[in-house]
Amino acid sequence: MPISRLEADDCSFPHFRIRSPQKDSSPEIFDFTSHYRAAEALKFGLSMSEPGFNVFVLGLDRAGRMTATMDYLKKAMADRPAPSDWVYLNNFSRSNRPRPYSLEPGNGRKLTDAMETLISHLREAFASAFNAPAHLTETQAQTEDARHQVRDKFEILRNFARERGLDVQENEKGVMIVAIDDEGEPVAMDKLPKERRDTADAVFEEVAEEARKTLLATRDLEDQIGETLDGLRRSAASVVLKPRIEKLREQFTAPGLKAWFDALEADILDNIDAFEEPDDQPAIDLGDGKMPETVEDRYAVNLLIDHSRDDHPDVVLEPSPNYDNLFGQIQYRPMAGGMHPHFSLIKPGALHRANGGVLVLRAESLVEHEESWNYLKAALRDGEIRIEERQKAGPPTAGAPEPRAIPLDVKIVIVGAPKYYYSFFSLDVDFRNHFRVKADIDPDMPAVAGNIKTYTGLLTQSVQDRAGISIDTGAIRQLLGQASRWAGERDKLSAQIERVEDVAIEAGALAKSGGRTTIRAADVKRAIEERRHRNSRLEDRSHERVQRREVLIDSFGSVVGQVNALTVLDYGDHAFGLPARVTARSYVGNLGVLNIERMVDLSGPLQQKSVMTIEGFLKSRFAQEFPLSFACSVTFEQNYGGIEGDSASLAELCAIISAIANVPIKQNIGVTGSMNQFGEAQVVGGISHKIEGFYRICADQGFTGDQGVIVPAANAENIILREEVVHAIRQGKFNIWTIDNISDAIEILTGKPCGDNPEGNYPEDSVFGRALERLRRNDVLLRERHAYPGWSE
Repeated sequence: MPISRLEADDCSFPHFRIRSPQKDSSPEIFDFTSHYRAAEALKFGLSMSEPGFNVFVLGLDRAGRMTATMDYLKKAMADRPAPSDWVYLNNFSRSNRPRPYSLEPGNGRKLTDAMETLISHLREAFASAFNAPAHLTETQAQTEDARHQVRDKFEILRNFARERGLDVQENEKGVMIVAIDDEGEPVAMDKLPKERRDTADAVFEEVAEEARKTLLATRDLEDQIGETLDGLRRSAASVVLKPRIEKLREQFTAPGLKAWFDALEADILDNIDAFEEPDDQPAIDLGDGKMPETVEDRYAVNLLIDHSRDDHPDVVLEPSPNYDNLFGQIQYRPMAGGMHPHFSLIKPGALHRANGGVLVLRAESLVEHEESWNYLKAALRDGEIRIEERQKAGPPTAGAPEPRAIPLDVKIVIVGAPKYYYSFFSLDVDFRNHFRVKADIDPDMPAVAGNIKTYTGLLTQSVQDRAGISIDTGAIRQLLGQASRWAGERDKLSAQIERVEDVAIEAGALAKSGGRTTIRAADVKRAIEERRHRNSRLEDRSHERVQRREVLIDSFGSVVGQVNALTVLDYGDHAFGLPARVTARSYVGNLGVLNIERMVDLSGPLQQKSVMTIEGFLKSRFAQEFPLSFACSVTFEQNYGGIEGDSASLAELCAIISAIANVPIKQNIGVTGSMNQFGEAQVVGGISHKIEGFYRICADQGFTGDQGVIVPAANAENIILREEVVHAIRQGKFNIWTIDNISDAIEILTGKPCGDNPEGNYPEDSVFGRALERLRRNDVLLRERHAYPGWSE
């Protein structure tokens, strides 16, 4: 393809045909062809019930990846039934190991209410049962019978003692054996005659032994009556309790609950007395040094997950996935000067809330919480959610809850930029086991009718929803042109729809400030220009340094071995072009190309590769009959930072050939382009910024009419320039030449024929001919000085 000069229309914003969206249409981001692949992947991932088919959605920032994913997931979940409720209930045999139970949606709330009602009613019901006449009569009868038996045993003991001249008396200290006189009255031992005293001493131990036997029998009797009375209370309580528990069994039939209701019934009967205490008094002693608990706490229902108001599974977005937020936590209650645990204080995490549905996580947040990522992989591996007290400082608390794990049934969707997928997650073997579905969003999309229609609909809807203003066709076309510029191709649109929407919102604010109710193309242009102005401080300072001659760049004249290479600087929020002066100085030697940047460690491997590619080209063109006989130092002047990439290789080669051939190069023309060893020009990035950077230099130093840039022909479709640059091209002030080969660039830059010939026969007056002649002279000089001792003709 010969050298071509681009016209203004070839570089301006592309003109797209706009169709007004239908009023009843509701465009979605996943309608874009760039997002369609990701939508299909999401659909596939959600359809797979087997473990391991979780999804990673990756796309550029501001591509609507999170918005689109959340909308898609919510719609996908809308047709599915709500998942189960989850409750934690007291494990009466091991109170620190509460058990989880799964119930039908809404039954968790019902069970909670039913248990609160049960405990409240049992207090009154037990009180009524224990005060019932029949119960009181039976209790009184059993008590009186026991008293009679105790009195009878004591009377037998007294008779036994009296027969032996002693007596047995009861007082507050217990049973006491005393001596008696002839009238049977208690008397001190020392008041008795000696014979009576000796007799009393002899039988005292016999009476004492009988007293011990009587006391033991009495205590056994008391224990028996206690058991009898407890049995009466349990019977009375059971009559009240059983039908209520049976009603709960019939109402709640979830797996495992029948056994729990059996344990509940037995435990309530074991703690009947606690129901007689006020409801705010801890009346149940747990033992092992644990704090007593109230009836309400012991029989509480910890409603961990409640889906009573949900019609479908949740799509849970957890913005900060630390351990507590993901897996839940165990809280503590201040009591008696300390912090005490209880199973009712177990709190759910995002995994619990999303269980049965979808959990969405941001990749960058998960990378920040790498420890949580490891626990999450373990949860997916084991298929269960464990709550551990990882964050609690200090020694373990006695009796701290160790809740049993809950089965995990969740689809996890991670959303993030490609850099996180490729630099962190995809390197993890466990990640590949658990996240087998990649939903990849293209960075751009073809500017076809369907995508343009969706773009138009989304922009129209966005400005209406967010700015409360309408937008006309001209403004839409201008926004699409900006989307195409950001995509870097004239026939494509950037998938970063949110970035374009931001410009539309800014344009809406400008329209409102002007008293208009519709955004026009002029508002969009102004918004773009004001955004550029806000972010261009570094660009302006860089060009000011060129104007003050602190940085040497000329857009006029001709110099041997000196080329204006086009570069681009990107600071994230703003990218701009700035030419760099590349110089080459050639001399006799056999060292070839000396890359100064490489020698001082200011260049990366790609830049060094480009220099080696240049040497390959030079050897193929000029070293077929004798060695490449030259030395040439090449550098980017006033470069005090690093340099990387191969987009300046065309410029570097032009400077080297100019230095060898001693042919001046025009400074009014900038050059960008990569090249291969055949001298073919290859596509480079940031082409529009590079062109605009050199344009600004020319504008600042004054237009001469012959200024412009040389770019690879393959970059022609990537050029979308600002309006002022397009206007200058239309007026003939600025030019853009496209080339296919290094020879084209040399001819434009030198104004002389290149003379490149595949057979190596270069005309003497051509640039390559002059270069070959210079190299031949160098070879003669080197041979004369024995630089090639092993060389022979």
